[in-house]
Parts: sequence; C-alpha cells; structure tokens
Amino acid sequence: MYSVNFRSMRNSLIVICLSFISLFYLGPDNKSLGYDREMIDHPERYINITDFNVTSTWSAVAIIHHVTIENKSDITYKDIRVRVRYYDTANPVYGTQISQETGVLPVTLPPNSKGTYLKGGSTLGAASAFMYPHEIEVLGAVPILD
Repeated sequence: MYSVNFRSMRNSLIVICLSFISLFYLGPDNKSLGYDREMIDHPERYINITDFNVTSTWSAVAIIHHVTIENKSDITYKDIRVRVRYYDTANPVYGTQISQETGVLPVTLPPNSKGTYLKGGSTLGAASAFMYPHEIEVLGAVPILD
C-alpha cells in the first residue's frame, strides 16, 4: 500500500511554483523610471550622426565641428564617444584607410531630438592635411537618468 506524504508534495509544489515564477522575474528594471534597458545599455543604437566636419591644422590637430546628431531614444545622453576613420589623399593609394581617431564629443543630447552641435569646434585628437575624414561611428554615450 502506498502512503502519500502531503507535506512533502506541498513543499515540492511550492518550490516548483517559485522556480517557475523566478524564470519570468528578471529583477528590477528601469521600466519604473520610464526607460528601456536597451537605451541605457546601448546608446550607440539610438544616436545617429548624419553630418560632420573635421578640419586638420598644420600642427596635426583635428578639430571637429558642425556635427549633426539625432537622438532617437527617450533618454538624454552626454559625452558622445565616437571613432573617425581617415583615408589617404595621395595617389596611388587614394581612398585607403590610413588612420582612425577616437574621442568624446562634449555635448548633451535631449531625448528624441536632432540638432547641430560644436559649431565653434572641439579638439578630436590628431589628423593631417594629407588625409580626409570619411566615416564617423558612435561608440557610446553616458545616459542621464532623472
């Protein structure tokens, strides 16, 4: 004859239910703040630079200016980290990538905005008059959470 231990079954059922619930509970997120976690962890997916200018001085300093940036997220970002790729202007290797420079654009982007920043210019490391900037890539940013 089989004996059923209801206390053991009840405890097992409680453990199974709690385990099942914990699979769906991912911990506190920033939904309560009104933010999507993706916007915090990957700002580069929401920030798009559509236009930029880099001027190289004879002293090999790169000045980035008139940068048009679009922020498609619901979060304010600051200190946009970028990478600019430079290409050769000399023949026969014209158009070959020869350098890249990373730096931080000291701007603050309001949520869901588009604007032109750094009209007065900002230093972005080294460059040369013998290479031209062609690509800019957003690497990250600092989210500002209220």
